[in-house]
Amino acid sequence: MSNENAGAEALRPALIARYPIIAIDSYEEDRVEAAVQKIARSRFGRPVPVFTWSVTRGLVGPDGVVAETSNPLRALAAVAGRKDAAIYLFRDLHAHFDDPRTVRTLRDLRPMLVNTPRLLFLQGPRLRLPTELRRDVVLVDFPLPAAPELDATLDRHLTAANQTVTPEQRIHLVTAMRGLTLTEAGHGLHLALHGREQIDEAVLIALQNQKAQLARKDGVLEYVPQRWAIEDIGGLGVLKDWFQRRRALFEDEDMLERGLAPRGVLIMGVPGCGKSLTIKAISSLWNLPLFRLDMSQVFSGEHGSPEEGFRRALLMMEAVAPAILWIDEIENGISAESVGADAGSKGRIFATFLTWMQEKPAQVFVGATANRIDLLPAELLRKGRFDQVFFIDLPEESERAEIFRVHLRRRGVEADKFNAVTLAKATRGWNGAEIEAAVTAAMIDAHAEGRPLAEDDIFLQVGKMVPLAKTMSEQIKAIRSWALQRAIRASG
Repeated sequence: MSNENAGAEALRPALIARYPIIAIDSYEEDRVEAAVQKIARSRFGRPVPVFTWSVTRGLVGPDGVVAETSNPLRALAAVAGRKDAAIYLFRDLHAHFDDPRTVRTLRDLRPMLVNTPRLLFLQGPRLRLPTELRRDVVLVDFPLPAAPELDATLDRHLTAANQTVTPEQRIHLVTAMRGLTLTEAGHGLHLALHGREQIDEAVLIALQNQKAQLARKDGVLEYVPQRWAIEDIGGLGVLKDWFQRRRALFEDEDMLERGLAPRGVLIMGVPGCGKSLTIKAISSLWNLPLFRLDMSQVFSGEHGSPEEGFRRALLMMEAVAPAILWIDEIENGISAESVGADAGSKGRIFATFLTWMQEKPAQVFVGATANRIDLLPAELLRKGRFDQVFFIDLPEESERAEIFRVHLRRRGVEADKFNAVTLAKATRGWNGAEIEAAVTAAMIDAHAEGRPLAEDDIFLQVGKMVPLAKTMSEQIKAIRSWALQRAIRASG
């Protein structure tokens, strides 16, 4: 499907309903204009001219600029004065909605356009209609480019770069471009292909970095680079096996159509035991981009109302799918306080999230973590929201030994030269974060003294630290008691 056909299809329901004024929420002026031009060629049984308007150029038609139409009120008056068949595309008119005359003029114009061969499109990013227009004007969320459009864009750039790709590489590259505008995808491909003699993993990384830039601009979602592998997690055999078995489902169209792709997982447990690390490792295992939803940013007011910020984050995730949405410490943003008549913004966000979890696209996987799952509303925990609820307990002795080996290897130390089993025995009741802290502190001391790390350095740090299992023993006991009856243990 071509760019213009895909865009015109998104506008089709509004055209069938015979709305004379159609608002389009989109950044992509070129794609929107292509769709409008497509409509102009076929809508009225014969081609009709298209006029575009912007505050910088005024009204521009096939014969050039219409004089003195930079002012939006004069431009709308010109539309009202023309009786010939035509389609009008006004860009960023919503920037003038704070002027009641603009809104009133649009309301006056609507009955003049009804049942005539004329249409008025309003296009702009994050376009929202004022109350006065919501019953008269339909608002369309213009979709981001679909796979066929991105595939065509990829072909153009490959031809220009004199490059070829395998069918498998093509699938991965198009998937990596999902969620980008055609302009953003083009910039990403220019950067990714520049100076390369062959297509490799670095091209995918460059395209995913383009998505990182997109998330930074939006502010509510944070792109998390792939830095941790599943092998970097000590223990948690049951949990890792669960993810391994579902690894290929996002690329299997048959599984997606049959509703067998994983929807999401909720991981709770003792603080410092690897909940967040596990979510990061899934991104590498499944080779999917990971976006962290910052609930503090949602409620900060810097991105509009909390409800609007949350809605934009969910729409962004749908656009960049297949992808993973990470909600860290979900109980801080969605808790039992979110239920009830007095819940306010939290209640509305909770209701939106429940509906979205039930109806979201199959290719968005939600990874949520929680320290206090008992604070979450029961509605969130029922089957159909998350595929499974896992509990990560304090690591067993064999898992602690594996965690020591992981942190030694990641710091360039030959783990085989250390007795990980002895270290594990000395750290009973420790979590993974505490083991990492002991290894890090030991390495710093050894480096300060100008010598290699020794096993005694780690034992020295172990003796200095008091684990969370002792300082928060009652809280951890309560977490265990609650979770072991309601969740699957992450360790075998």
